[in-house]
Amino acid sequence: MKRVIKGIGFGSACFVIGLLCLKFGFNLLESLMLVGIAGSLALLTLDLPWGGRLYPSDALLLCLCLLRPNPEIALLGAALAVAAGFSKLTRWHGFVSSGLRNVSGAIVAASLWSRFTPNPGGAGFIANWLSATSLTRWMTSAQALPPLILTCLAYFTVVTAVDSLTRGRREFGFGEFWFLNFGKNMHHHIFTVLLGAIMAVAYRTDIGSASFVLLAFPVALTRDALRRSLDLRTSRMEAIKALASSVDARDRHTYNHSSRVARLASILARDMGFSESTVEMIEGGALLHDIGKLGVDTEILTKPGPLDNDELEAIRAHPVRSAEVVSRVELLQNSAEIVMHHHERPDGRGYPKGLKGHEIPVGARILNVADAFDAMISDRPYRRGKTINEALDELRRGSGTEFDPVVVEYLVRLINEGRLR
Repeated sequence: MKRVIKGIGFGSACFVIGLLCLKFGFNLLESLMLVGIAGSLALLTLDLPWGGRLYPSDALLLCLCLLRPNPEIALLGAALAVAAGFSKLTRWHGFVSSGLRNVSGAIVAASLWSRFTPNPGGAGFIANWLSATSLTRWMTSAQALPPLILTCLAYFTVVTAVDSLTRGRREFGFGEFWFLNFGKNMHHHIFTVLLGAIMAVAYRTDIGSASFVLLAFPVALTRDALRRSLDLRTSRMEAIKALASSVDARDRHTYNHSSRVARLASILARDMGFSESTVEMIEGGALLHDIGKLGVDTEILTKPGPLDNDELEAIRAHPVRSAEVVSRVELLQNSAEIVMHHHERPDGRGYPKGLKGHEIPVGARILNVADAFDAMISDRPYRRGKTINEALDELRRGSGTEFDPVVVEYLVRLINEGRLR
């Protein structure tokens, strides 16, 4: 049923695009070509990990804004948004968000561009021919370069701002959402938009409608490059998670401990208002915070009774070893300090350096609480796991001495408000 809805919605949007192209003065062949390209680019819409999207159809929409700068171009923007939405079968919020960004971007770009383009005036065939000729001559000259760049930047600014304002991921602030989805991948977004401007200029030359086809390929390629980059990032994180699970697998009592601690630490850091880059740094460190235990004898890790001094020393060496491993992972180099100090205490009685209070990196303080909480509620060879309330009571008792009081307060609030399962 979903596929049927998707097909009907997508086909209807493409049909509207074709009608609008005919209305804008493109001939039948050009209109069919534009429908095919619009549909293909809409299908290539790419979801980004932080809630945003890359719309390859931006190139075509901006191109048509430059070729037909009138208010009705907003309708074509809306139709492209619907086609992109049905290609992903998003919820209503996705349709509204993509529709608003396309319509807003099209109106701004068309309005701005129409102020720059020469308009000889007059009526009739000769006047229209002279107008088209002078516009072509102007668009293919260096004189049109600054207005073209300004229009591209205006379009990019408006669509990314609207995307950020209508974001579905409310855990991110406006600026953070913009940076993660657009700032970090700005070259891909800008290149897509610039290709739209180049497509419009090429159409005005002898290349004509063939420019739509020729320049659709680089648009698809930049989308594919970004997808491959994101896939590589995902595979690296999956490899890190697999490495973390190899530590937990040594003892059935610690199975999945690292991933649970990483999830809890990231939730705490995000709730405390840290940027997503910091959250990712803490989460990555949390995944491998116990990797140094691979060098510790399994008998020590699973010993049911108290540890002697030598065994305790072996256990206390694991943060340093873990930090050494993490520092060699390019994706997690900034997490090494967090891993190194996640067993430090505010009273200075922790290890390995005996740091106090704010000398301890904030990420390490968050990881310390998350690690301790998960350990408390989990079974161990030497004891049964505590209940949630018992663990919270112990955290409160150690607040300010063993654990950072601010982090403890945030964890207590998360659990009391039912926001943490």
